[in-house]
Amino acid sequence: MRKYDCLFVGNAIVDVVANVSFEFLKDQNIDVGSWRPTKLDEISQLQNKMKDTLVASGGSAANSAVGFSFLGGKSSFIGRVKDDEFGNLYIKDLEDANVDFVSSAVKEGDETGRCLVYVTPDAQRSMRTYLGAASNLSPDEINDQSVEDSEFIYMEGYLWDEPVAKEACKKAYDLSRKYETKSVLSLSDSFCVDKWRSEIRDLTKVTDIIFGNEEEIMSLYDTNILSDAISAAANEINLCIVTRGEKGSLIISSEGVEETPAFMCDKVLDTTGAGDLYAAGFLYGLSNNLRLYECAQLGSFCASQVISLLGPRPSSNLAELAKDEGLLV
Repeated sequence: MRKYDCLFVGNAIVDVVANVSFEFLKDQNIDVGSWRPTKLDEISQLQNKMKDTLVASGGSAANSAVGFSFLGGKSSFIGRVKDDEFGNLYIKDLEDANVDFVSSAVKEGDETGRCLVYVTPDAQRSMRTYLGAASNLSPDEINDQSVEDSEFIYMEGYLWDEPVAKEACKKAYDLSRKYETKSVLSLSDSFCVDKWRSEIRDLTKVTDIIFGNEEEIMSLYDTNILSDAISAAANEINLCIVTRGEKGSLIISSEGVEETPAFMCDKVLDTTGAGDLYAAGFLYGLSNNLRLYECAQLGSFCASQVISLLGPRPSSNLAELAKDEGLLV
């Protein structure tokens, strides 16, 4: 029995979320649904123009860690923050969610990363991100004990976009093999996959579980035809989960390809964190020996819960809500 069900590794970023109009985005020269890395001075100027913001710790892997914990799982997180206002907020948010922060805040260097999330009336999110300290996650911060203590290690594909963080990711893979910890990779973003396709594709071949949406999977295999990407994934990946929004998800495994329906919600307010929470639910189900179809249903339910709220995190009573739906006992 290991100390943690899952160790999550990713960019430690504080989300600053606000509802905005299409006109507001146009005035700021921001395309709806776009994402772009941004320098500190620009992010500060943009943040000053936002009103009625929700500020909470975010980042793809951390969102998954919190969802996993809210379901009842034992989770830990490795990410880099500075000992500043946002960094202290980040650590407190994780601790409040019963996620062990097994890194240490650094005293010097870049400020804690933040992501401005603009939510338009169609529930689409447009983002501007300052990675800051998160981009300097180093191999030294991936320690043997944290990996050995965990049944799964989950890494976000965004890490591959920063040279130092990429090396940290490689070390995590080496340690996962050493300690027989199951490896999990979220592809995170089709732009990132496009940029590092060859390297990420090699990585997926030695990863136990892959999560990605339709665009990311097609990008991985450099095709515009989903069925071709699915066939390629079936030949190369041990277990691949493809999320498809309201169309549900696909489970690609040694047993073939299985379609699972989406768990519908009454109103979509904000799609931030949907994929992260799907992964949290699926992994929690897997760690509790649910069938793959049941894991996918739990993942879809978790995604439906977060998109009905503003921000990337679900309600802390997620496990009780899942029990009410008969998804957990």
